[in-house]
Amino acid sequence: MGTEEGKLFIGGIAWDTAEENLRDYFGQYGDVSEAVIMRDKITGRPRGFGFLVFSDPSILDRVLQDSHTIDGRTVEVKRALSREEQQNSVRSGNLNCDRGAVGEGDFKTKKIFVGGLPSTIT
Repeated sequence: MGTEEGKLFIGGIAWDTAEENLRDYFGQYGDVSEAVIMRDKITGRPRGFGFLVFSDPSILDRVLQDSHTIDGRTVEVKRALSREEQQNSVRSGNLNCDRGAVGEGDFKTKKIFVGGLPSTIT
């Protein structure tokens, strides 16, 4: 999956959600060219997040304005950042880098991402 402009990060995906579910759900906004759920390299189990690419990048603004529930679970949707963009935002001290948020560089959040947890954790 490349660094397309129409790419979204989808976080908080239910363990039983498949790529087809993402494609079907987000298809209501426009043509989905790719849908990938990231999996553990060893076990093959879903890691709880994935990426989605729309054929038309202009659709992203509309998708980002809505809240989304897939398979009974509210998911987090953000613009996907390339590794270079992620590294640049960390170097500049902007850990809350959201290209859709204008003028909110000092925004503080109480939300953190914790990855690498086993699927048995509740």
